Amino acid sequence: MKVKLEKGLSSVDIDIPDDKVFDILIGKDVPGTGHDQIKEIILNGIKTHAPKGIIHKKIAVIIPDNTRLWARGDIFVPQIVKSLLALGCSKDNIKIIIALGTHDDMDKDQFLKLAGTFCFQNIEILNSANKNTTRLVHIGETCKKTPLYITKEAVEADHIIIFGGILHHMAAGFGGGRKYILPGIAGYDSIQKNHSLAIRKDGSAHPMVRQAKLWGNPINEDLNDAADLFLKDKTCTYAAIAANGTGDIFHADVGPLHQTFMNGCKKLDQACCIKVPQKGDFALISAGGHRADGQLYQSTKAIFNAVNIVKKGGDILFVAGCSQGVGNEIFSSVLTSFKDNSEKLGKELVVNFNMPSYVAFRVMDILKRFNVTLVSDLSESRTRGLGFNFTQTIDNYIQNLKGKGYIIPFAENILPVLDLS
Repeated sequence: MKVKLEKGLSSVDIDIPDDKVFDILIGKDVPGTGHDQIKEIILNGIKTHAPKGIIHKKIAVIIPDNTRLWARGDIFVPQIVKSLLALGCSKDNIKIIIALGTHDDMDKDQFLKLAGTFCFQNIEILNSANKNTTRLVHIGETCKKTPLYITKEAVEADHIIIFGGILHHMAAGFGGGRKYILPGIAGYDSIQKNHSLAIRKDGSAHPMVRQAKLWGNPINEDLNDAADLFLKDKTCTYAAIAANGTGDIFHADVGPLHQTFMNGCKKLDQACCIKVPQKGDFALISAGGHRADGQLYQSTKAIFNAVNIVKKGGDILFVAGCSQGVGNEIFSSVLTSFKDNSEKLGKELVVNFNMPSYVAFRVMDILKRFNVTLVSDLSESRTRGLGFNFTQTIDNYIQNLKGKGYIIPFAENILPVLDLS
């Protein structure tokens, strides 16, 4: 069979005998939802869930950064703003805040891509505060003792509208919803304290911190508490979307934060959580092309999903464009310097936790247990220096594969699990 695995704006051609493939995992046959239909859902939802007296309220619209381009904020954020204006809200009372977490600030060109021309020309757009302490407000402490510092402009708002996608997440269980508050618009110290819940005191990874796991996951519990603390005296509407196994948006919903989030998680699992009868000897995967694979750091979500169905010691061909490079200097440095000593890194994380190092810690664990070959724009020396294998030719790689395995063309969107029933 012949399969294309997307790599940036191009693709890698795979030609593999049919009898070497158990299945191509693309999720349930859930058709995408047209942009016009999603815009209508947003328009009606913003109106339906508008709080009383909204025309007099300060409104903060929280949106994702450029690591979530698949959410098409350039199309849907203008619809949110136009819906507010149609209700009689003033442009001067609306601010758009980009939920950076610990990511780099977006520039004006990126504002345009994330929020569209209409918003760029008419509405104030801000990056969240992150390490800018002059724009952070301490609003309390969560039940897990996380000090909660939130971007000032969001704290000053009366009504919060969150726009963004729901997807499986290697630490929070699911991304989206409450995660747009912490880490989204939170300060650096708050984010690090929350994420540190992923490591136990002995330096090992917390077993409940994983994809699709909410209940019993300490990070998720902390996120929920942080959201409730932030929203205590505010109203909030969540405009949620989710993508199917081929990266097309298939679900859109608008409503109260927690209810809308949980409904979206259920829909995502139904579409993208795929049970397989047995583990494979290999997996051929793509992060999903240019909307998902600009940086290696973000692309690793695809590996975290795929390893669930590969035998220990098996092979993973990981296709990710990485046109923007590795994407995080700490992540890159840790992968390079600790690649043969993950135990030491785990103990250091107990004392001095940061998320890029934790992601590197998890990647290193995968690199120890599987043979992972990265196909990207990175050079051979850079690829090997990060701990990945490198191949000159895909055809030779495929010919040398042993056993039988799976192909996952959009591995960031698909969560395969072993069917134990």
